[in-house]
Amino acid sequence: MILDVETNEDLELVKNSFGEFLVREWSKYGAKKHEVSRDKIMETFSKVKDLGIFQFIKETSLTNALLINEIIGENLLPGIIAFSSMLGVDYPVSVGVNYVAEVDKAEVIVTPKGISNKNDVSVEEIESPDPSVRAYKINEGKWRQSDVDFNKVILLASAQIIGHATAVLKETVEYSKNRIAFGKPIGSYQAIKHRIVDDALGIELVRSRYLANPTDPIRIFKHAYKKAFKTILNSIQSHGGIGFTADLDLHLHLKRVVLLEKLFHQ
Repeated sequence: MILDVETNEDLELVKNSFGEFLVREWSKYGAKKHEVSRDKIMETFSKVKDLGIFQFIKETSLTNALLINEIIGENLLPGIIAFSSMLGVDYPVSVGVNYVAEVDKAEVIVTPKGISNKNDVSVEEIESPDPSVRAYKINEGKWRQSDVDFNKVILLASAQIIGHATAVLKETVEYSKNRIAFGKPIGSYQAIKHRIVDDALGIELVRSRYLANPTDPIRIFKHAYKKAFKTILNSIQSHGGIGFTADLDLHLHLKRVVLLEKLFHQ
């Protein structure tokens, strides 16, 4: 990442322990993360909770919370962990505007209207863009007032979207260094090189908006989605034929980003 963000000891300790956990417990699933069982997902949720990640997000500064949510997106963590991390709560939450996800795993549902126990909300399951996450349309519910700052939730969702784009861009950079075509790495060709630089700058522009000047969260979210969607499609194209296969997790990042846009569309 290009943007220079001031760090601190607490953040570095959390990032290091979280990173070690992800390597040990989650990265091993590679491009098969969407096939992980429900039991394993909930076990992973509990371990993330025990690490103190949710509590850290709740108690730390907005900047630190945004940076941790970038990591969550970059590592394509299960939906129920991703959504709970947007609220900084250590219990399973479903969140969205007119659509929500993971109601089958959540305890409560949070929307701009308020908060409700999931049993007090009428939902209809729909086809999800993301094969790892069940999605639902909200029909009606009994909402009570919540102290949740939904603007902050939207900013953290934006950070996750950029995390997904960052992961894919990193894969593209590595692939362009190692994939040889006509005797040279494809990254040496201007068309690929310029596309990667353009996508990297686009991602950093969005990051500068929510890290340095987090005003107008809805516009930031739309900007994040636009840049991430473009970056991931460019990555799939740069990978050639294998970019469209299930051998890589590029398509999983794309589908999660599309799902997030649906959940927070306003």
